[in-house]
Amino acid sequence: MKTNRILFETILVGSIAVGGMVLIPQAKMIFALIPVVYLLVERPLRRHTWADIGFKFSTFWQDLRDNWGWFLLAGVIIQPLTAFLARSFAPAYLQHVISRLPFPQDINWFVLIPVLAISLIFEEMTFRSLIQGRLTPFIGKTSAIVLTSFLFAIAHFNPGVFSVVAIDLVTLFIDSILYGIIYARSNNLIVVWVAHLFGDVLGMIFLLSL
Repeated sequence: MKTNRILFETILVGSIAVGGMVLIPQAKMIFALIPVVYLLVERPLRRHTWADIGFKFSTFWQDLRDNWGWFLLAGVIIQPLTAFLARSFAPAYLQHVISRLPFPQDINWFVLIPVLAISLIFEEMTFRSLIQGRLTPFIGKTSAIVLTSFLFAIAHFNPGVFSVVAIDLVTLFIDSILYGIIYARSNNLIVVWVAHLFGDVLGMIFLLSL
């Protein structure tokens, strides 16, 4: 749906959410829920289907097959590779990433994975369904992916040494670019969510074992 009202709502809700995450990091989870609540309330009011916001369960396997290369890159390769390279060339970056993890390092994995899965589906609803998905009709796929990825990186900002923070933001930006490409090609939030979950779990396994 391409209307000025949709664009205004997207900019407003996205700005409040991302701005709040950056300016009041202690309340990051609250601000992260704002776009999710907006999408869930808006869906029945505007008679959108779940597929309209990316929940395409029936085409999951086909969409996964059509994007298997991007899925492997985003969900299996990039984060473990980043952790491995950082161990040799940027150990301070590893410590910076660990410091911004929203849970203790000794957390039980049986608790971590469900919590992570829920938080990531909310995150992808914000950045893919709302921001990227709603901006694409107005500014095009490429610009929407780039802008969304910039906001994704900024939303995960954690203060520290400039060079380390810069590396962190660049890697976050690249991760989001990959998720954005998958979403632009499939319009399937579930495929993106699974790739993001795989990537984060594998990345943390490598990160916390280094």
